Amino acid sequence: MLRKLSTNSFFYTIIAFLSILGLSSCDRDKFFDESVSIPGDKWSSDKEVVFNVDIEDTISPYRFYINVRNSNSYRYSNIWFFLTTEFPLGGMSVDTIECMLANNSGEWLGRGTGKYRDNRIYIRENIRFPQKGSYVFRLNQAMREDELTGISEAGIRLEKQE
Repeated sequence: MLRKLSTNSFFYTIIAFLSILGLSSCDRDKFFDESVSIPGDKWSSDKEVVFNVDIEDTISPYRFYINVRNSNSYRYSNIWFFLTTEFPLGGMSVDTIECMLANNSGEWLGRGTGKYRDNRIYIRENIRFPQKGSYVFRLNQAMREDELTGISEAGIRLEKQE
């Protein structure tokens, strides 16, 4: 015998289904996404965050992002990074990258409420890795302060482009 679902049960069933569907389709392009916590929200200029990424596909293009989590006590609207990339067979490259964390009105960008904002900042697309193997990415804050206050996490994200 079939039982009629109440309006509330039907509503919650639909919400659960949509949540599962949404979670399973999110981030399908994500290849690598990792952030490192900065202890005490104080990033020393001599401390780097390091990521090892194994690349086997040298044909597909990738998108590159930098992840930054800042508190509302951060004093600037931007942050500068030195990004060092070490290649599997030797060699390296160094880039200087600016990431905006607030708009011209001083309102924080990114997602979140309360004390912290999470930013995923698009850097470049159509990146092809020339060699198979383990790449090492090193991020350093480049803000000319010995101790940068208000950054709680930094990381990188790679997405495969279709």
